[in-house]
Amino acid sequence: MRQSFLPEITYMRGLCMLGVIGIHVGSFALSNPQANTQLIGLLEILSRFTVPAFFFLSAFGLFYHTSSFEVFSYKDFLWRRSRVVLFPYVAWSLLYVLYAGATVGSFAGLLPRYLVPTLFFGNGYYHLYFMVILLWFYLLMPLWRVMVRGILQQPIVWLSVLFLVQVAFNFWSSYYSGQITFQNPWLQYAYAMKLNYWVLHYVWIFLLGAVVAERYEAVVEGLWRYRGLLTIVFALSVALMMGSYYYVLSERHYTLLEAIYTIHQLSPMGMVYTGAATLFFLFFFLSTPMSSVAKAFWEQIGTQSYGIYLIHPFMLIVLTFGMVKAQLQYTAVVVIGLYICTVCLSYLGTLGLQQLPKVVRRILLGR
Repeated sequence: MRQSFLPEITYMRGLCMLGVIGIHVGSFALSNPQANTQLIGLLEILSRFTVPAFFFLSAFGLFYHTSSFEVFSYKDFLWRRSRVVLFPYVAWSLLYVLYAGATVGSFAGLLPRYLVPTLFFGNGYYHLYFMVILLWFYLLMPLWRVMVRGILQQPIVWLSVLFLVQVAFNFWSSYYSGQITFQNPWLQYAYAMKLNYWVLHYVWIFLLGAVVAERYEAVVEGLWRYRGLLTIVFALSVALMMGSYYYVLSERHYTLLEAIYTIHQLSPMGMVYTGAATLFFLFFFLSTPMSSVAKAFWEQIGTQSYGIYLIHPFMLIVLTFGMVKAQLQYTAVVVIGLYICTVCLSYLGTLGLQQLPKVVRRILLGR
């Protein structure tokens, strides 16, 4: 049982949370017909790696503290994870469903026939699907432990093979799976919602996090040894992502929304970028000297990242409502301001939630 604190992992959580907020702020920025292409590229293209990177970090935490070779109680594991993820997921889904009901004047969404599929598919609000996929990863934990033990026999070989398989599967799922249809409306809906609950889209990045955790000392040594190559690969992956983004905009005349739906984290270039960016920023945080102010910033954002993730859509609702009242347009300056305000208010909101009675805090934040 290893319990040593790794600040670089906390910092990574903070970075990923900032990226997720960037993606969601970028969605609002797209409402401007004259949206800044470069800013959208940062918010909606380069920030995309942070979603799968969270699965990397989740797996890292699980396997760093409990190796796949140690004694494992599946029952105890599911109970602990339910307290941390399942209970907050249900609670926040209900809060967002209540909000949606209040805005339209109908709370039919709370009826079991609507609420059950909402919870199963993570449709309570646009960011909650991540928790559904995470719960499926938890349910399949015995499988991942067996796979990790096998991968560790030849980690580079097996992770490379898995990467190629993952790229092929995600390519099919992203660009060709729509050709499959079902006569049964429930089956068709479940299939159409596959991005919200199929763990198959993120198996490689999850297992990468597990393997890195199991062999962390060796991985750190390798990152130091090949830091130049890592930097080059990361830079090339950024160029590949942005080059693809600008290509579909200029040569294929895609709209910004179409470009985002094409160049994403599950695309082949997105897979390369996700792997490179995750390892690059992990190395960046463990190797870069920081001032006390910078350390405090990353530590606070990282430590509070879970609460920020859960509450930030509410802050976006409040802020965008204020923008409508003030008749503000989503210009580049306003979007940047919206992003900063969302981060700050979400952080403060999380601190506020931590002041609630323990029983309420346990339900909303899992601790």
